[in-house]
Amino acid sequence: MGLKEYYVVSYEDVADVPLFFEAEWHPKLPELNQTEENPAKSSFESSYALKLKLEKFEIDAALEKYIASSKFVDLCSRLKCEYIDVPLKVELGSGEKLENFRFFYILSRGSLLDVEKSKFVLTDKRLLRPDSERVNVLPVYDRIDRFIVKEGIYEDLLFCEELKQAVCSSDFRENYISEKLVGLKFEKIDEKFVYDPWGDW
Repeated sequence: MGLKEYYVVSYEDVADVPLFFEAEWHPKLPELNQTEENPAKSSFESSYALKLKLEKFEIDAALEKYIASSKFVDLCSRLKCEYIDVPLKVELGSGEKLENFRFFYILSRGSLLDVEKSKFVLTDKRLLRPDSERVNVLPVYDRIDRFIVKEGIYEDLLFCEELKQAVCSSDFRENYISEKLVGLKFEKIDEKFVYDPWGDW
């Protein structure tokens, strides 16, 4: 069996659902910082309610907002992804209530970059915290011009520590597309892929 192929997962334009939208959680979510560490499962309530000012919410995954449809969670379950999900009731601006959603947080996380074979530029350490505060702090990448995925990665959906973003396997992508889910787009990590977080500024 060959190495799995991986894709960067990001928001895809969905009618009436902008990338940034106000979401009022009841009760409030705990503090979440996916770039640093996972929250304890015990920090979540047994269910949540969410108020949106939107008139429509026809989407299966808004990962930055920790919202996913039941169909999306079912897919993750079948592929044995690691995640936290909690029942969620969504109320739209019109007062319409939607039941088929979950609070969703990706628990799998890891480094995908084969440092020996890839080509990258690290952020100047002097711009960051002093060395004495850098114990267990992961390297920060200014850009990655050649991203070779290292061997031994088996997860189908995980948070990539180099890219600070969710990535998925080709298996996950194929299942997502065949089930006609909406809300995500996929960029293949191949020889054309460049990670340049400052390039659009």
